Amino acid sequence: SYCRAAVILLGLLCLFLLIGFITVVFLCEYKKYVISIYNNLTTKREQLLTSYKTLKTEKDQLLASYNNLTTEREQLLTSYKTLKTEKDQLLTSYNNLTTEREQLLTSYNNLKTEKDQLLTSYNNLTTEREQLLTSYNNLKTEKDQLLTSYNNLTTKREQLLTSYKTLKTEKDQLLASYNNLTTEREKLLTSYKTLKTEKDQLLTSYNNLTTEREQLLTSYNNLKTEKNQLLTSYNNKVKERDQLQTRFEDMTKNRDNLQGKLQDCRENWVAFSDSLYQVSSEQKSWEESRQDCLQKGSNLMIINSREEQNKTLNEIRECTDTSPYKYLWIGLTDSLTEGTWKWVDGTRMTTSYWNSGEPNGGRKENCGQIKAYQSQNSWNDAPCSNQHFWICEKRVSQ
Repeated sequence: SYCRAAVILLGLLCLFLLIGFITVVFLCEYKKYVISIYNNLTTKREQLLTSYKTLKTEKDQLLASYNNLTTEREQLLTSYKTLKTEKDQLLTSYNNLTTEREQLLTSYNNLKTEKDQLLTSYNNLTTEREQLLTSYNNLKTEKDQLLTSYNNLTTKREQLLTSYKTLKTEKDQLLASYNNLTTEREKLLTSYKTLKTEKDQLLTSYNNLTTEREQLLTSYNNLKTEKNQLLTSYNNKVKERDQLQTRFEDMTKNRDNLQGKLQDCRENWVAFSDSLYQVSSEQKSWEESRQDCLQKGSNLMIINSREEQNKTLNEIRECTDTSPYKYLWIGLTDSLTEGTWKWVDGTRMTTSYWNSGEPNGGRKENCGQIKAYQSQNSWNDAPCSNQHFWICEKRVSQ
């Protein structure tokens, strides 16, 4: 009977050990299943985080593009305003530009409000990112704890019967973590859908801004073309005005010159090139003769060429019946420096038509005259105090 009891007890003990072993195996498999589910959820969470970061990057790029387009739009609006102002200044429509300027200021304020809204959205996304990073750190900590527990379970495999309650508690914790991960997954999916909607809205805004930018560029080019056309017309009108003004001034000068010539001809003045010439009807010294010319707005004659001398004297002789044998003072003297003959305008004599042997008076004869001016070379030097006729020369441009 003792042997039977011992056999029964040994059987029961083996049965309990078998049940314990089966329980341990079941718990290990269940733990592996839970860990597998946990790893899958972690993988999905990382994928969702990657998708979230990608969407955030795309959102930042779209925001950058949106800001660039906004800046280009403001620049184009500024250029449009400037060109519109120039066009309206040329067309004398300043009041219309003032109204358009107020409308552009209103649009600027609207864009500024949209910018503030985008900044608010950016700050909210930053906050959500920090929350996700915090959750990630918590999950990493839980993962480390699970690995530590796994190592402890491997070491204490023989103590599984006494640690059954502990494993059950860990099972509950893993189930709680599973539920938390499921909740976070749903939140991330919701954030993903929200970000996708915002991305679509930003793409729509981007396309609208692109269309508006093209329209503004078209208006800018049209205004620039109109401005160039108006500037061309304006420049042509200015040139025509300047040409007419120049022609008017030239005609006025010609009229005044002709009136002066007419008046001078009435006073026995003879014209040659751009000068008028007059022979006196009385005789005076060289200095007195010059003073008389100066009082008439002229000076003693300056001879620059043989043609001027011959034609002028011939016309004077024909018009005034002047004798060709008159001695005539001209504007030539070396009274300042002996031997250096200068004209009355201060220029040195470079071309001369002295009579043979002239000048020969030295310091006693310092003034030039024409005698017997029917000959080619008829200049003579004489004392400046001698009394002779003289010939005045008046520049028409004076």
